[in-house]
Amino acid sequence: MDRRSDPFFDVPKEVVSISKGPIELPACYYDASNYLALFRVDAAKAAEKLRGTPVEPVLVSRKAAVVALGFYKYRDTTLGPYHEVGLAILATPEDEPRELASFNDLMEPSCRESLGSWVLDLPVTTPLAEAAGCEVWGYPKFVAQLPIELDGDRFHAEVLDPDGKLIMELSGQRGYALPEELPGMALLTYSMREGQLLRTRVATRSRGRTSGGGSIGLVIGDSQHRMAKNLRDLALDGKTPKLLQTTEDFQSLLFAGEPV
Repeated sequence: MDRRSDPFFDVPKEVVSISKGPIELPACYYDASNYLALFRVDAAKAAEKLRGTPVEPVLVSRKAAVVALGFYKYRDTTLGPYHEVGLAILATPEDEPRELASFNDLMEPSCRESLGSWVLDLPVTTPLAEAAGCEVWGYPKFVAQLPIELDGDRFHAEVLDPDGKLIMELSGQRGYALPEELPGMALLTYSMREGQLLRTRVATRSRGRTSGGGSIGLVIGDSQHRMAKNLRDLALDGKTPKLLQTTEDFQSLLFAGEPV
């Protein structure tokens, strides 16, 4: 079946205008790879990054928060092909606090479908993807070089700033993978656009391999870009992800944000 005619994508569409021209919403991602790394970070450091926003971090065992690094290779979308890397903190609105007993709770269906995230940085590889993300959703996007590869169990990805300096590298051999593939985590993001908090639903369809981080480690480069500062502030240099979920067969629908 042609992916573009798949019933998953048969939803009402609308056309909106941005600086690069008209685009269709929801944005459709017909063919993609997704590699998601979840890190345990100090709750106080995460809360500091969210200070001044209307959200707070989801807590794990009271003392920790969760940072997600999502790597996307979009081969066929309504915005054209591009790569994307998302740095986000799992979060909820201030009046909806959430606490998990352990990191393993993230694999429970109720969590996969309901947890949101506050996007700190969202580099992409094309000006159209940058303009759409910034203007429609208020996402903190910028154009960057984003080499991303998964070869067997070895992962390697880099984020280079607009001047070509290294912001971060994540590489190594993944840990033991569960024998059965699990559904991917649903995506729900929070962002600010023109002073208004938006909640954006991303309908996803995928099943992926889930493993520990193994020897995978994060290295922060010499770049002074905002994203590098965010990674340093969260003390992620040298850290290994607690969980890694990967799939080469990822589809999604990125809907317009709804005011909260």
